[in-house]
Amino acid sequence: MKDEDKTKEQLINELAELRQRVTKFKELETKLKKTKDKLEHQKKHLESLIKYSSLAIVTLDEGQIIISCNRDFEKLFQFEESEIIGKNLDELIAGQKYIEDAVSYTKEALSGKAIHGYGERKRKDGIYIDVEFFGVPVVIDGKLVGAYGIYQDISERKQAEELFRTLFARSPVGLFIIQDRKFKLINPQFLQLTGYKEDEFLDTDSLAFILPEDRNMVMENTIKMLKEKLFLPFEFRVINKSGETRWIEQTITSIQYQTRPAVLGYYVDITERKQAEDALEQSEERYRGLVENSFDGIFIQKGPKIIFTNQRLNKMLGYEIGELLGLDHWLVYHPDYQELTRKRALARMQGEKIPPQYEVKLQRKDGSWFYGEINARVISFEEGPGIQVWVRDISERKQAEEELRDSEKRLKTILDSIQAGIVLINVETHTIVDANPAAIKMIGAPKEEIIGHVCHKFICSAEKGKCPITNLGQEIDNSERILLTATGEEVPILKTVTPILLNGQAHLLESFFDITEKKKLEAQLQQAQKMEAIGTLAGGIAHDFNNMLQAISGYTQILLMGKKASDPDYEKLEAIEKSAQRASDLTKRLLIFSRKVESKLRPIDLNQEIEQVSKMLERTIPKMINIELHLAENLKIINADPAQIEQIMMNLGVNARDAMPDGGRLIFETENVILDEQYCKIHLGARPGKYVKLSISDTGHGMDREILSHIFEPFYTTKETGKGTGLGLAMVYGIVKNHDGYIMCYSEPGEGTTFKIYFPIIEKEIKTMESKEEKVPIKGGSETILLVDDEEAIRELGEDIFTRFGYTVLMASDGESALEIYSEKKEEINLVILDIIMPGIGGRRCLEKLLKMNPRVKVIIASGYSINGPTKEVLEAGAKGFISKPYDMRGMLKTVRKILDED
Repeated sequence: MKDEDKTKEQLINELAELRQRVTKFKELETKLKKTKDKLEHQKKHLESLIKYSSLAIVTLDEGQIIISCNRDFEKLFQFEESEIIGKNLDELIAGQKYIEDAVSYTKEALSGKAIHGYGERKRKDGIYIDVEFFGVPVVIDGKLVGAYGIYQDISERKQAEELFRTLFARSPVGLFIIQDRKFKLINPQFLQLTGYKEDEFLDTDSLAFILPEDRNMVMENTIKMLKEKLFLPFEFRVINKSGETRWIEQTITSIQYQTRPAVLGYYVDITERKQAEDALEQSEERYRGLVENSFDGIFIQKGPKIIFTNQRLNKMLGYEIGELLGLDHWLVYHPDYQELTRKRALARMQGEKIPPQYEVKLQRKDGSWFYGEINARVISFEEGPGIQVWVRDISERKQAEEELRDSEKRLKTILDSIQAGIVLINVETHTIVDANPAAIKMIGAPKEEIIGHVCHKFICSAEKGKCPITNLGQEIDNSERILLTATGEEVPILKTVTPILLNGQAHLLESFFDITEKKKLEAQLQQAQKMEAIGTLAGGIAHDFNNMLQAISGYTQILLMGKKASDPDYEKLEAIEKSAQRASDLTKRLLIFSRKVESKLRPIDLNQEIEQVSKMLERTIPKMINIELHLAENLKIINADPAQIEQIMMNLGVNARDAMPDGGRLIFETENVILDEQYCKIHLGARPGKYVKLSISDTGHGMDREILSHIFEPFYTTKETGKGTGLGLAMVYGIVKNHDGYIMCYSEPGEGTTFKIYFPIIEKEIKTMESKEEKVPIKGGSETILLVDDEEAIRELGEDIFTRFGYTVLMASDGESALEIYSEKKEEINLVILDIIMPGIGGRRCLEKLLKMNPRVKVIIASGYSINGPTKEVLEAGAKGFISKPYDMRGMLKTVRKILDED
């Protein structure tokens, strides 16, 4: 019975113990769950840290195989994570070039050691980049299961370091970096001063080579400079390897070097300067004697105070001996210069490079002032630095200079304003020693290419030794000569030469005027006189000849009345009558040319007359010639004979037909225009006023200048014998003159021909136009225009017009020069005005090249041809507008302003 009770008691105890164990197990289970939750949280935290880290991180297993990577690793090496999982890290990014180095680092990290290094690693695109890398072992439950690889791109940092090292090594001054009071980096210039080698200096005490007496001062200055962030130089002595003592001037600043605080310093060797200062100090007494007796005033300042003056300065400023001592130095200057001299003195004492010599105003004790010249420099005086200032009274010199400047200014103003070219020539060397702007402009070369060159290169063709004026005793020369421009062009000039003496040397003062326009006007006058003489002669002959023809024709008709048609002489008499009639027609044409025929004038609309004539021409000229009409709206009324106007257009239309055997375009245009005084000055026969302009153009074979000079002469023709009388254009000339008009012709071989005829509008229309014109002001501008024309007179006219209205004008005489100017100054040039017919590449090719240089260039075509003739092709090639030659000032300025204002 007792044994059974014992068994029951044992069971109860075991049950109780089992319950305790269950309770402990549950507690352990709860604790394990909390631990697992904590570990899971830590794992997620670590994964998030790795994923969003700013460093590139990759996870490896113990076999160097990639398990995972973060975004920055993908970004740095340009791989997707899916592309690299399961691959060997070193084979992936080290490449053949660095595989051995990378493998050794990885093995070391997987052996349980943390690693750190620098090197190049390869991106997906094959490019190597500089990186800083870390290897961190991964240990779980005491077991090494892999490693983290951490990378950072240091390409920019490495480039900056390389640049810093290059600049550091090549600096012209001695440079060093000190960290923990030891030299960490030094450049060749530093070693050159000390005489030591680099390995003898690196990691040594920075104070070791400084003279022991100066070490405390250097430490105190260093601490002060760094603490107060000052960048001021200080001086001390050093001992080089050979034992020599040298003075240096040093400046320091704080920097970060290899992520730690350091000091960057630079120095210059001032030993020679210090020696010179010592020598100067030793000779101070001797110098005092010289100073006291100097012709110049002298004072010495220490800081701002005057501590020494010589007798000359006291007298110059009106002070007694000793009165200036202790005063601020700037008080000796006029108030206008006190601030300047105070700043310069301070800067000079701080070691800045300040001009030692300059002009000032000095103020006397009584308040009066005078011009002075001072010369200041830093000196050693009474065991310290000071400034010594020499003062010289230059009042008389300033007055003389002012008078000379005024005289030179007046002379230069006169010479610059004179329109005549003036050059000064050395008789002995025959070289040009000076030239005024007018001469430079005429020659067309920069001043530096004219001055110093022999005169016969430009002024005349005589070689040295053959000049017509080499003797000062000769009389003044006044004659017509030739000026050779820089482009080789010969310009007729009227030259006056005056022998003069300058500084004891013989010179020639030559002044000259461009008489090109005078020559042209003389030629025009001769042509006009010739045409007038021919007209008078032709009129007289035609009148007398017409009377004789009348007798021949009358008697012939009487004889015919007495003959029957069957009479053998009947046909002969009829032939005589027809010949007489044709001869009479010729005399009528001669009378029209000589203006002996009365015109039946009446107000007409020229546009209507053109429309009627064009219909007649369409029936008489070949179909392969297209007739174009470009008629202005609101055309003014002219006083004209309709029959004679029709004859003008028919004659010119027939001539155009003959010039275009293979077809082409015949263009009629009308326009209201104004001929101004400037235009009429260079076109003899034209008179200022309001006109209707009729332009008749063709695209035929054109004419050369020789033919152009004769086209209006009676009986002059280029047609074959029997195909023209040579009176067609003579009649046109006579009709235009009979209408008080003006006619001119533009033509070039292969470029077609344009006739421009100006008919004056009737008086009542003139008044209406004038009132309208006054209401529309002409607008100018401030832009820059490049004017390209081979005629100098046209360039000068254009320059005069544009500059009057505020524009800046650049000029070129041909396409090649225009391209050079535009290439250099295209950012400044807003508009190009381009002539079509020029020597060299011509306007058309010049436009093409300008558009290649700048497709947005604004170009206006200038031409004597019709806008619808040869000019049309150039406009279609990219020009923005058209200006008719000769220039109509108002219309031209309006066109220029319109094109400039376009986007």
